[in-house]
Amino acid sequence: MITDIFIVCSDKEQIKKVEDTVKVTSTFHFIDPLSKRGKKLAWNLKSHWGAKLDPFAIVMNGDKPVKAFYSESENVIDNLILYLNERAN
Repeated sequence: MITDIFIVCSDKEQIKKVEDTVKVTSTFHFIDPLSKRGKKLAWNLKSHWGAKLDPFAIVMNGDKPVKAFYSESENVIDNLILYLNERAN
């Protein structure tokens, strides 16, 4: 069971895309790396997982990571949506 999904992204259109197309009922945490408060949160989260670029997303089950999406190697938002919708079925 997925409990929390953290997404580091400053593009409002991509965030809206996630909100409009994901079918799971989990808690989403959207972190804007350009905001004063979000900058530190985003840096802490990404550096813990070795990511440098935005967007970055991680799916958590409690305190355990289930799957991470790195922009260094993939289309993060599209792959996250596909993953979550497959899990919902």
